[in-house]
Amino acid sequence: MRSVNTKGVYQSFIAATEFFYENGPRLIVVSVLWFLCSLPVITLGPATLAAYAAIATLREGYSIDRTHVVATVKRHGVSAVLLTGVPLVFLIISILYTRQYFVADSTLTLALGVVTAYAAGYTGLLLIPAFIAIATGDSLETAIRGSVRWTGQNAISAVMMAMGTFLVAVVTGLLTIAFVLVFAGIAFSFHLETVLGPPTDDPTEIEGWSPYADTRREE
Repeated sequence: MRSVNTKGVYQSFIAATEFFYENGPRLIVVSVLWFLCSLPVITLGPATLAAYAAIATLREGYSIDRTHVVATVKRHGVSAVLLTGVPLVFLIISILYTRQYFVADSTLTLALGVVTAYAAGYTGLLLIPAFIAIATGDSLETAIRGSVRWTGQNAISAVMMAMGTFLVAVVTGLLTIAFVLVFAGIAFSFHLETVLGPPTDDPTEIEGWSPYADTRREE
């Protein structure tokens, strides 16, 4: 993972849109499959992890390595479900506290609602670099530690990345079918570009990147 400033986030977004333009058909397939696989909600984590793995190999190898994608999901699919559940649980708790505030008009419940909403946003933000690290070969423990460290060191850039993702979701959502066709492709390419930087001709130049051997190693 690289350190990135706010200008780097903007440049990453531009690079991601160019990447989508150059690889449109493949990324549309990734987006559609991500959307369909995420519909049960509980499969959102594995679907997102698979999308990151697919786009990561496309960035580095100019084609999607299905073997790597399948191996990554088999190895970390359950962990992805559990990790995705953390911000969802906080979000549900926040909604319940907020609802209770309007019923009982309690300052404490409002404060708890705000705190749990923040926890939901923070843990959700942590999932981006964590899933990227897992998708590119890191172990679960290394990915989580790296995610916390990267988010702490690049807090403003991480928030900007989240805001950019939200903007893409709103714009594509307003166009309805565009959300299904392009959201995941653009958003996840943007995340990969922001966290990892531009792809290189030699994948070994990126620290921690080993899309073939690492998916088979034992933790």
